[in-house]
Amino acid sequence: MNRTEILRLEREKVLVNLTEDNANRAKWLTVLMDIDDEMEEIAENKLKAVY
Repeated sequence: MNRTEILRLEREKVLVNLTEDNANRAKWLTVLMDIDDEMEEIAENKLKAVY
């Protein structure tokens, strides 16, 4: 399992927590943004490696 797949699984878990744990909504949104940023960075690095 590569890093992108792990991040996708974590993202799914965070989305569930986001809908179920309203008391910590800001925390889950922050974690979601961090995951999305890392996934975007991985995608950009793959593009750079191709060109």
